[in-house]
Amino acid sequence: MAEKAQQKTNFPVHWVSKNARYKIIEFMLSTRSITELARILGVSPTAVRKYVKRLSYPSDEILSKAIEQAAAYEKDAIVSIIIEDLIEALGKLYGAVDERHKKEIREKLSSVIGF
Repeated sequence: MAEKAQQKTNFPVHWVSKNARYKIIEFMLSTRSITELARILGVSPTAVRKYVKRLSYPSDEILSKAIEQAAAYEKDAIVSIIIEDLIEALGKLYGAVDERHKKEIREKLSSVIGF
């Protein structure tokens, strides 16, 4: 467990939406208690309850801790939540801009993905 706690993630979380953050916390709570998740994240059980009630959302630091401490199968699900969140946001952006900016989005995505 100590080895697991020392692992640091370089996974970028700043752009993860509040909704995706809530989903990640709810997913992690499906296999552990509020008290256990609070201990893992280094926050109070009250903070976790606020996340669940959507009165507050996990910071970048707390979200990074969640990813670091997640089991392998949980990381897979968390990455899927984040991918879904990002694709949804990109879709909304793409639908809201003019053709020139759509072309720019396609070009930048192509350079990242390699299409």
